[in-house]
Amino acid sequence: MSSSCRVLVVTNMFPHEADPARGAFVKAQVDALRELGLPVDVMHVRGDVSAGNYWRGIGPLRDRVQSFHADLVYAFYGLTGWMALWQPTPVVLSLAGDDILGTPNGRGGITPKSRLGIGLSQWAARRASVVCVQSEEMRARLWGADLRARSHVIPYGVDPKRFHPGERDQARALLGIPPDEVTVIFPNTPAERRKRIDLAEAAVAAVRETIPEVRLRVVTKVPHASMPEYYRAADCCLLTSDWEGSPNVVKEALLSGLPVVSTDVGDVRTWIALSPESVVSQRTPAAIADGILHVLRQRKRVNPQPFIDAFSSQAVARRMVALFDGALRSARG
Repeated sequence: MSSSCRVLVVTNMFPHEADPARGAFVKAQVDALRELGLPVDVMHVRGDVSAGNYWRGIGPLRDRVQSFHADLVYAFYGLTGWMALWQPTPVVLSLAGDDILGTPNGRGGITPKSRLGIGLSQWAARRASVVCVQSEEMRARLWGADLRARSHVIPYGVDPKRFHPGERDQARALLGIPPDEVTVIFPNTPAERRKRIDLAEAAVAAVRETIPEVRLRVVTKVPHASMPEYYRAADCCLLTSDWEGSPNVVKEALLSGLPVVSTDVGDVRTWIALSPESVVSQRTPAAIADGILHVLRQRKRVNPQPFIDAFSSQAVARRMVALFDGALRSARG
């Protein structure tokens, strides 16, 4: 596949020195597009530092579009999409999760700040040339039947050249994990309430009553280049979130051959259906513990082949190029 499209990627998630794992999936997508021969530039908007950076970034974004001679803007996240629409080239918007689903407030609702973010994200989705979401759940939350009908469910891709099975003992030696430890990894940011580290800790504590040598290892703010070794070294990957879009940790684990125990969030059920070694669990410590015990007793690795065509970064990039070309044809009439 070839395309002459010049793409400016605008994202609020991208690896940087303070958090080398943040937005690694965006970088993987950028790399895959470049492998296909597309000229790609990246503008990283630090919305995590200040929400005002979205507004302040509109002028620099316009300048970047002109200086790079971009044919279109590929925006990751709803607020970034809102920002991208204040310039003339077509916008392809990829919604991430909480930009449509909201941020839980811990009392069964969502925060006021995320309500505003949802409104701006929906506004951006209605005006973007192309809209992509991570799961059917997200598509169902879009406002308006016409918007839902024209949206595309395309999960973020994972690079199988990096995430693939490998030697468990070698990975453990590199990471300093004892060879006899039963290792359950939690590759998420524990401070994020929706990730539910409390559930993970309670479930592993229950497992420990049966398997005393089990250990929960929280993997956070690790350079993304090191993550494949964690998946190869572990016995189980655990996701206990209240909600997700299309969690990349699940996809990375499956491509790496690691069984997963996950709550039923985002598109997890779609992928775990292709992995009999893995488990979708109810959101209780006892049910999650049962899932972990099932995985640990099987001691089987996952066959990654079914997932390569489904969500490899290369497969996703090819789909995106087709959408880019379609957006440009529509814009040119």
